[in-house]
Amino acid sequence: MKSHSKNYKILLFHYSMRLDEWPYGNLTLVNSPATCLHKATENNYDLIAIFHEYRSLKARHALVELCSMLKRNRYTLHIPLLFLLPSRHREMLEQLHNVGVEYARFYDPRDPNLKNHIESLLAKPSKECKIGRIMSGICPHINYFPISRHKEILYCGAYRNRLVLGSPRLSHFCETFNHKNCPYFNCLKFH
Repeated sequence: MKSHSKNYKILLFHYSMRLDEWPYGNLTLVNSPATCLHKATENNYDLIAIFHEYRSLKARHALVELCSMLKRNRYTLHIPLLFLLPSRHREMLEQLHNVGVEYARFYDPRDPNLKNHIESLLAKPSKECKIGRIMSGICPHINYFPISRHKEILYCGAYRNRLVLGSPRLSHFCETFNHKNCPYFNCLKFH
């Protein structure tokens, strides 16, 4: 990868990418959690990146468990973990933070050139990528309710879960530092 030295080795977990799609010499691509854990303990990596596609809620929990196993393993606990997400999902970020994942970055799943941006997504993470910092910029009153195996609906807990949160409100208030200026955040309606 151009932006990294040849010695900066990255292990990337991605369910659906093929090995022949990544010509980078310092990048090892794996497609299963078991292989990821095996490779991480077998080699010395500078970064482990987990690419999450929101296939299902069950897959999401499996990836959190993989991160937990990597952070509990004495051979891999020192390796920084970077989680790549398609959205600023507060609940997911909290789960990742609780198991020890240090960094997160976000990608646009609708981007037809996503493969071309993988190098920037895998660049050495900075303090702006720290999960604790990212969570401070997301409203704590977002509530996630599953409506199927693959989808959730988001409600505003500050407004008694009576307000469904759509993309415009999420991108303008809820998932930004601007959430502190939201009228619902400032005038909680719990009763």
